[in-house]
Amino acid sequence: MGEQKLIRMFLAMVTALGLLFLAACASTPPPSDKLANVGMAIQRARESEAQKYAPLELKLAVEKYEKAKDAVEEEEYERARRLADEALIDAQLAESKAKAEKQKKIAQDMQESVETLREELKRKP
Repeated sequence: MGEQKLIRMFLAMVTALGLLFLAACASTPPPSDKLANVGMAIQRARESEAQKYAPLELKLAVEKYEKAKDAVEEEEYERARRLADEALIDAQLAESKAKAEKQKKIAQDMQESVETLREELKRKP
């Protein structure tokens, strides 16, 4: 008699845990806001000329963004959320890298201008 009672209690706990798990999965909403943020971050990266200065990072961001959208269509919201987070980081990295490279180029150009001016000043008596 005690063994049957233990089995029933075990089955009740397993059933309750299973229902909690299903409820948690069903209540996860699609990451629409995250996807919108990723789309804007990719746009900012493109505007910062990431295609030229950070093409790999931009490519990774776009690929993960597309996979996240596919995961939403397949109702795999946790996977979509993870991919959107990764895509956002990649897009932000692409934007930052592009901006840094552009600033580096500006600094190099300014240094060359200074050197040219120095050379001209040396030539004048």
